[in-house]
Amino acid sequence: MIISNSVILTLNIGSSTIKYSKFDGLQLVDKNSVPSDNNYQDIFKKYSKPNIVAHRIVHGGDKFTKPTLLTDEVLIELELLSPFAPLHQPHNLNGVRVLQKLFPDIPQYGCFDTAFHAEHDELHSVFAIPKNLREAGLKKYGFHGLSYDWISRQVSAKRMIVAHLGSGASLCALLNGKSIDSTMGLTALDGLPMSTRSGNIDAGLIIYLSRNLGYPADKIEHILYSESGMLGLSEISGDFKQLTESSDARAVLAIDYFVFKTAQHIASLTVSLGGLDKLVFTGGVGENASSLREAILSRLSFLPPFETCVVPTNEEKMMAMQVKEVLGNA
Repeated sequence: MIISNSVILTLNIGSSTIKYSKFDGLQLVDKNSVPSDNNYQDIFKKYSKPNIVAHRIVHGGDKFTKPTLLTDEVLIELELLSPFAPLHQPHNLNGVRVLQKLFPDIPQYGCFDTAFHAEHDELHSVFAIPKNLREAGLKKYGFHGLSYDWISRQVSAKRMIVAHLGSGASLCALLNGKSIDSTMGLTALDGLPMSTRSGNIDAGLIIYLSRNLGYPADKIEHILYSESGMLGLSEISGDFKQLTESSDARAVLAIDYFVFKTAQHIASLTVSLGGLDKLVFTGGVGENASSLREAILSRLSFLPPFETCVVPTNEEKMMAMQVKEVLGNA
């Protein structure tokens, strides 16, 4: 059982960086980001070993809907979900494995980005595909759940949409603080166009690339995850700040497309909610790119009036809070 002054280390391990924060209880003591090739022992050298490590795990599937102790058996199950989050899941889990060997006595917990959306009803999670595929777990899950959980505790409204806009981007519809719909699906590739991810596209395109152009699955995956989105449209960069400051026609098209699709998906989620009372912007782009916020709102001017606000997200503290809650010491 965790005690109130336990030291919790939160880790968000990606392909290029390790973001970590140290909490004493829920008080932030330190936070940093280092290249992912850093020795994990270097992180622990900064301070005494924590009581608990909390990892951001992108995909928890149907089974893992709350912070979970990361045993070998759990890791095996989570590795089966890696095809649904190829940019994130392998790196998340590799970090757990490394720390198991270095510090086997420290309990490690996974906090899942899919968990916040676990109570979506069938209408908002099903794909129109054969039953045997649906029963194999092929459905909409939704992501960025740590961010949405944090925002849901900072602001409230009966019918609220949160726009988590960054290099990865999605929207979440919350009814009385609970997620009922989201733009991301089985994978973190669906929904809004992102920095280098395509967002929603015609599934027939995948068939064409494979059957007619002979592209192998790995190449298609790389195109859709790493060469598309803002980078693919602009042929300049996937960086939103660089594109918004550029007068190049290709950059203008990319930004206009992002604004258009974001507004379009907000309107769609408004249908899910039966109306809209509040729209919250968060994430690196959502919090800092006022011109994009204004452009999105301009395209939504046909809707009845609703409140808007900007709220910084805090996924690291949310992880610490979730772990404390699940251990009965919130």
